Amino acid sequence: MQINSQRIPPYKLLAVAVLLVLALILALIYGQFRGNFTPKTSLTMLASRAGLVMDP
Repeated sequence: MQINSQRIPPYKLLAVAVLLVLALILALIYGQFRGNFTPKTSLTMLASRAGLVMDP
């Protein structure tokens, strides 16, 4: 009769996988906060006057 060796759970592999998933989630949240997933159009505005003056 053969005795099976004790099985060691893969805690290190599981920890690396959890850290990778958390890093991916945080990167997606940061990208969404910065607006990386929203299409944008560049706009350049030219004005004869600048500042906070409201008089025409």
